[in-house]
Amino acid sequence: MKNIIKLVVCYLMFMFSLSGCSNVNISDDIEQVALCKLDGKNMSSDDIIIDNSEFTSKKVIIVLDPGHGKSSAHLSEQDKINSGYSYVSGRGWGEWRHFKSGTMWQDCEGEGCSGRAPINGGCWYPISAGYRDIEPELNYSNAISTKKYLEQMGYIVRLTRGPDDFPSISQRIKSCYPNGDTTLAPDATAYVCIHSNAGGGRGSCYISLSGIYDQNGIPENYVDIGNALGKSINDSIVRNTSMTMCGNGVYNSYPELVLFCKSPVPVAYLEIGFYDNSSDLDILRNESDMIGKAIAEGIDAYYGNSK
Repeated sequence: MKNIIKLVVCYLMFMFSLSGCSNVNISDDIEQVALCKLDGKNMSSDDIIIDNSEFTSKKVIIVLDPGHGKSSAHLSEQDKINSGYSYVSGRGWGEWRHFKSGTMWQDCEGEGCSGRAPINGGCWYPISAGYRDIEPELNYSNAISTKKYLEQMGYIVRLTRGPDDFPSISQRIKSCYPNGDTTLAPDATAYVCIHSNAGGGRGSCYISLSGIYDQNGIPENYVDIGNALGKSINDSIVRNTSMTMCGNGVYNSYPELVLFCKSPVPVAYLEIGFYDNSSDLDILRNESDMIGKAIAEGIDAYYGNSK
């Protein structure tokens, strides 16, 4: 309250050209509050204190998603329910790939959606499709390292899972909301999904977005932000670790990923090395801290929160 009174006094002195405050420039930025120093009859611009200690700029919130997780074979039926999966007769356990077009949190249930899916895929995404053996631990380690460096830079970081969890995509994206409350607007700035590749190959890339995503509330430049952020991070990984670039650094064959079709905020989707390549696996295991630092620096190069 004292500082508010000082601000009012300073403003009045400026408006009426009293004493030495006639040269005071009151900032239009609410985070830069000009306070007059009431320590004498005569005041000059040298007496003005710019004090933003009572105000903090909005923190950038990054959701880190260590891809995959605990084997679904080790989850009880209740665990699957708690993790956001559903059981559909004839389909088994899984989740719907889309929300109904123009909505958020209304599962498509096979109709009224974009219908986007990989070749031979459909609206249903079975839980078994997300199982991996080596990768989940690598992803989690890289996410923990990234979290450490982002927090040092001043970011707020939320992880979508612990080391022994296997949440659905719908469950993971709740981390984009304040306290996971999906009745509120999402407050996360971006969602960074950390994976490692397999199937023969080497090096790091990001999966690009393209086409139409119709979940409600996403920004008009949802695709552009996700791709630019993915490139910034992947470039940083290649520049700052022993990991090479996979091709030109962009993997454009899966724009229909469940996460792309459901996330309420822009997504950077990373495929860091090939864990079935012995050279890449050595890097993933031995340079996790460097990889995490590189991911954080790539995020910060885009958002500039620590500058």
